[in-house]
Amino acid sequence: MTHRTTAGFLTLPLAAYGAILAALVILGLGGWGWFEKSRYDRLKAEYEHFKGGVEALGLAAKKAAADKEAQDKLRKEQADVENKRTTDALLADIKRLRDSRSGRRIVPPAPAASKCPDGQACFDRAQLELALRDYRSAIRGLVDEGSQITIDLDTAKNWARH
Repeated sequence: MTHRTTAGFLTLPLAAYGAILAALVILGLGGWGWFEKSRYDRLKAEYEHFKGGVEALGLAAKKAAADKEAQDKLRKEQADVENKRTTDALLADIKRLRDSRSGRRIVPPAPAASKCPDGQACFDRAQLELALRDYRSAIRGLVDEGSQITIDLDTAKNWARH
């Protein structure tokens, strides 16, 4: 009795085994391609969803920025009006105070028959009056400038606070 060692196996030519192997490779690659396509479609859908969300956020941010810009512009206009009103009031007060003092002399008149006593400095009244007026004018300019800067700073702080 001869025993066959190939019992139960199909005897196929070598080309048939090659064709079966090629078919299995093609099926594997097809499955892998289908899996990658479904993954691509899912990622594409997620990207479209993300893109729509980002676009909505961008539009909302633009709208919020436009609203804030409009509010800032309105507040600036209000601050400018308040600044002008305060400045005009300051200038009116300064003018009123200066006008009330403009007719008066800075240096009082000299007493009758006054001579310069020893140990005191004597000045020509006209020159002293002119020097003091020039000095007062220079100081007033600095005070006016400081007052205007204070008003501008207060207006800016009030604008920034809101």
